[in-house]
Amino acid sequence: MGLTLSEEEKLFDVRDWVPYQLWRLSQEAGYILEDHYSKEYNIKGESWRFMAMLASSAPVSAKELGELLDMDQVQVTRALNKLLDIGFVSRRTDPKDRRKVILNLSKKGAEVYQSIVLMAQELEKELLAGISEKEQTSFKETLSVLLGTVEKMRIAGESKKRRIF
Repeated sequence: MGLTLSEEEKLFDVRDWVPYQLWRLSQEAGYILEDHYSKEYNIKGESWRFMAMLASSAPVSAKELGELLDMDQVQVTRALNKLLDIGFVSRRTDPKDRRKVILNLSKKGAEVYQSIVLMAQELEKELLAGISEKEQTSFKETLSVLLGTVEKMRIAGESKKRRIF
């Protein structure tokens, strides 16, 4: 027989919890964006995140990119191989450390990246359309504070890479 919760225990609705709402917003917006670029460029969200972080961080090693994206080695290898195969990423040996491979977006990858950035910016514009500029600024500032708080918590060891969903 199943466990029955009292009315008091039912008061917490995960759908009202801010981290859940932010996660859902991120997931759903990511799915909408992926629907657009996956058909045109034959890549999935993992590859897009890889390209976006590479564009922001290059030149960088695969290991460093994995750390920045919180991806394990298998995910990094899969995304990297896909992007190398379709010519969106280039790699070269680090002249300072011959064991290390340095990654960059290729010319083709940079063009695709810019195209997807335009899609992402349009999606963000649509998402925020019902919010005033002042509210948008406040929302972005609040998100920045929350991200800073989470980062401090992680650094302090209060949160050990646990997934909540």
